[in-house]
Amino acid sequence: MKTPTIPLIRPQHPTKPCWQRFANFCYHLWDDLRSQCSKKPLEQCRWIRFAAALKNVSDCPKDQLARAGEEEAVWLLREKGYIILQQNIRIPEGELDIVARKNSLLVFVEVKTRQKQKFGKPSDAVKNAKRQRQIIIAQQFMSLCRITNVPIRFDIISILWPPNSPPTLQHIENAFSINDKEQ
Repeated sequence: MKTPTIPLIRPQHPTKPCWQRFANFCYHLWDDLRSQCSKKPLEQCRWIRFAAALKNVSDCPKDQLARAGEEEAVWLLREKGYIILQQNIRIPEGELDIVARKNSLLVFVEVKTRQKQKFGKPSDAVKNAKRQRQIIIAQQFMSLCRITNVPIRFDIISILWPPNSPPTLQHIENAFSINDKEQ
């Protein structure tokens, strides 16, 4: 028996003229080629293959909502000028939703998607234990990619997506840092 799908209304992203889409394609192609040949670890980490998160293969409604939310988060980050380095990567310590780059800054993004605010905003679900685990996972990621002396930031994208309605996205930049004390 097939699991029911969640009725999600996809937001209508603005379409760009053909010439502008082609220019973006050429820019991203050039950026990809340049990063493959680069000696900088921040550029090279785009081409390291990690195991995909297991939730990508699940058909349960909660995972469908999470995947759709992450797609919207990626769209939002790209619109803001971020370059997506990795998505849904799993390492032994846990999972990272999105790893992105903005200029020389490495950004780890946790995406939380909810249908209702019954228990608060989606970003409220990122408690101190989750933050500490994300910091450990980010350090492990940087170690695997041999990234050192790069400024990093931890962001949260909070998505409220009620059934039959478009989503509301909130990007919380610098939501927490390595220097935060245990509360």
